[in-house]
Amino acid sequence: MLRKRELISAYELFALFRNTALIAAFVSVLAVAAGCKDDSGNNTAPPTRKDSSEIFRKAFAMPEDCRVCHPQHFEEWQRSMHAYAMIDPVYLAFDSIKNIRSNGKLGQFCLECHSPTAILIDNAPHSSAKDKISPISAHGVSCDVCHRLAPDQPSAVTNSSRFTTDSARRGSIIDPVPNSYHTSLYDSRYEQSIVCKNCHDMYTDGGLLIEKTYTEWKNSSFPGRALSCQSCHMKFYSGKAAKGGPDRERVHRHQMVGVDVPLIDFPGREETIAEVQDILHYSVKMDVLASESARISDKTLPIKVKIINVLTGHSIPSGAVFNRQMWLEVIVTDERGDTLFATGLLDRNGDLRNNTSEEVKAGKIKYDSNLVVYTGSAYKHGVETHFAWEADYIEERMIPPFDSRTNLFNIPIPKRSGADMRISVRLRFRAMSPALLRLAGRADLIEKLPTFEMERYSGTIPVK
Repeated sequence: MLRKRELISAYELFALFRNTALIAAFVSVLAVAAGCKDDSGNNTAPPTRKDSSEIFRKAFAMPEDCRVCHPQHFEEWQRSMHAYAMIDPVYLAFDSIKNIRSNGKLGQFCLECHSPTAILIDNAPHSSAKDKISPISAHGVSCDVCHRLAPDQPSAVTNSSRFTTDSARRGSIIDPVPNSYHTSLYDSRYEQSIVCKNCHDMYTDGGLLIEKTYTEWKNSSFPGRALSCQSCHMKFYSGKAAKGGPDRERVHRHQMVGVDVPLIDFPGREETIAEVQDILHYSVKMDVLASESARISDKTLPIKVKIINVLTGHSIPSGAVFNRQMWLEVIVTDERGDTLFATGLLDRNGDLRNNTSEEVKAGKIKYDSNLVVYTGSAYKHGVETHFAWEADYIEERMIPPFDSRTNLFNIPIPKRSGADMRISVRLRFRAMSPALLRLAGRADLIEKLPTFEMERYSGTIPVK
């Protein structure tokens, strides 16, 4: 398991270079104003040395090189999860666990997306090899990771043939302004979801697709409606793509907000949490269906809760679904405040009351048999595992685009006339569970893990 000192070193390394980080992303605006210069010199043709690592080391720009002309995009990228990719303590812990459990056989399995430059430039076997991680690699998914994508390549994972080493950067601006630092080229792929594919569809070494956000999008109606990943995750605004450049109607933002948030001190953490809340609030629609009144003779009142994925271009949740938790909290009380029914509550450790709860396992509280969790589970030889890279099967309980799930709850009716049944329903979400953080040896981060409210309903039903 990754030791505390190693995690601290990773953060210190990032902090040392963070102020020089660069703007990265799927759809960068690569136009710079004519005459916009950088003190580090001109990045032209690659050296003729046979050492490919040296070639990429000289070709890939440091963050400060991009910040000079693109300060706005740098500030946006600096607080993105792409910039967080190589200092994420949960990732670092599980990457270490992965290499211990596989006896090192999986090596660069996670690193190839969290920092492709660490493989191209440093030939790092895994994230824990701190002595082999250079400053640019410590920045995770940085500018050139996305904007040196070679022609005819779907997206930038670590095969060296997928990256260019000349001075050109590619992006979505049709008429980039020439500048003295790099060649700017329009590439239609940067307007399409294909640039996200190779890191947002993830296969195990055995060929099992365990994360498939791109495939979920591709199989939805969103491609036919000309709605790409960028449409939602890289909102555009009017402004300049670079210092001194022309005003443009569409300049893309580079925060690339999803559902993950930093769990350590990181630029813009609170702003990211607010943006995630906004995204989640508009992701689904919740309908609660019940009779206008209840009769004592009926004994129970059926309540249906329907969740409709109306706006999300992929399943919800998506990505590392075996970590995600989106669940229904249903609480029904009478007018005196006595609980008639409850599901979706947390135990004293903050865990759902299912097989992740230590209190349930110890027999201290009852298993929540009514619990509804929209997520995925990884299995190896029929046994659930927290280590998805070992899985041979993924059970999916997510909601695909424009699909829905309806859940029925039977609520005991008070045995007296004139009583009220007060209903509270919430759809809640968090990117991972406290149990997962404890498994990673990072229980100290649980207090930093936000839980979001996606939808809420409250109502009162009289008993007759």
